[in-house]
Amino acid sequence: MKEFLNNIDSQILISRKIALFTFLLSSLIITTYYFTNFHGIIYLGLFFLLIAVPINTFISFVLIISIFSNKNEIKPILFSLFLILINLPFGLFYMKIGFDIYDAVTYSNGLIN
Repeated sequence: MKEFLNNIDSQILISRKIALFTFLLSSLIITTYYFTNFHGIIYLGLFFLLIAVPINTFISFVLIISIFSNKNEIKPILFSLFLILINLPFGLFYMKIGFDIYDAVTYSNGLIN
């Protein structure tokens, strides 16, 4: 962890990997539901969301702080921050789909009066 916080190259590399991993895994979860129609995948998505949001938030704060302390690496830091932030619209879209699915499942199972 100390290596990550003190090394800008490590921050850039790890943040880009996390941004890609977050995007790919969230897309895989929603695609899996689309092809299997397995409603339990909603809970996996929620669990993933509970883990991914704090990690991405922490990485974003570290990158923002690094912008001010590493003036010669601003472009790579901003690009890494952009990759993390571009996941927000996808995440919000996937959350909307997940909540729509959850509402449909609970309504069709008679859980809502």
